[in-house]
Amino acid sequence: MTVYGQQDLLFTQFAYDKLGVNPAYAGAHDHISLMALYRNQWIGLNGAPTHFALSANLPALAQNIGFGIQLEQSSISIFNRTTMDGSFGYQIPISKGVIHMGLSVSFRVFVADFSDPRLVPPDGFAMDPAVDQIKYSKRIFNTGFGVYYNNDKFYAGASIPRLSKSNLDFNDEVDPLNGTEIRHLYVMTGGKWRVSRYWELSPQLLIKLPENTPLKVELNLSGIFDKRYHLGLNYSSGGSTAIESLDIILGFQYSNQLFFGLAYDISLSSLKRAESGSLELIANYRFVKKNLADIIINPRYY
Repeated sequence: MTVYGQQDLLFTQFAYDKLGVNPAYAGAHDHISLMALYRNQWIGLNGAPTHFALSANLPALAQNIGFGIQLEQSSISIFNRTTMDGSFGYQIPISKGVIHMGLSVSFRVFVADFSDPRLVPPDGFAMDPAVDQIKYSKRIFNTGFGVYYNNDKFYAGASIPRLSKSNLDFNDEVDPLNGTEIRHLYVMTGGKWRVSRYWELSPQLLIKLPENTPLKVELNLSGIFDKRYHLGLNYSSGGSTAIESLDIILGFQYSNQLFFGLAYDISLSSLKRAESGSLELIANYRFVKKNLADIIINPRYY
């Protein structure tokens, strides 16, 4: 029997974390950008997923070349995954925008801790000798690729962050039934348009297509008031239901350097009986020139 499933998390505030899914976004801006993101999924459900990410997006250090670094920590019950990604982006200016090509290298550490005291088999470990009460770990390297286009009002991109189907089995045996990393294709698009003196609208779409599993759609529509206040609604699809959650997004551009965002997911799947939604927090700091630090100049996140 073969079972397939998606392995990478998606975030409600994906609009502010494009480097996490597309290496071509590395060096997309002319300033250093630091981002921190925390997600607590399915609040109240024992062993539910949590995720923390830190990233640095660096401007072109040489002509048309940029770099990005991202560190992620994810946990689900007794399983933990730490990922370090390094991205390289090359920019090709064209008449109405910029085309970016990106490559990434990732190093991942998977841990399954069967000595965790939260793990209590109904009949005890003695009844299942196949499970040892020890901590297993696995280290994996991988590479990824992405393309990205943007101008002042629009962006579009596609990426496969991990190209190799690396073996995830802790004993390193070559077996077609062992777990492997699967490829995820991400397709993204969106933009921002002014609709009045104070309001702008920013629709954004992210489609995730894991290999041999149903696609996942994130559709976001945000309104931005006075270049500072963000209010958005996000639709998230699921594998077994048309609507997995409806999400509320709030953002505040404190200055041209500092942005804060918060999202709350309202679950609509069958899991809603066991949990109380999901919470996501994000902070972004941009190193811009001093004379612009206190002026909001319509920051873009694409």
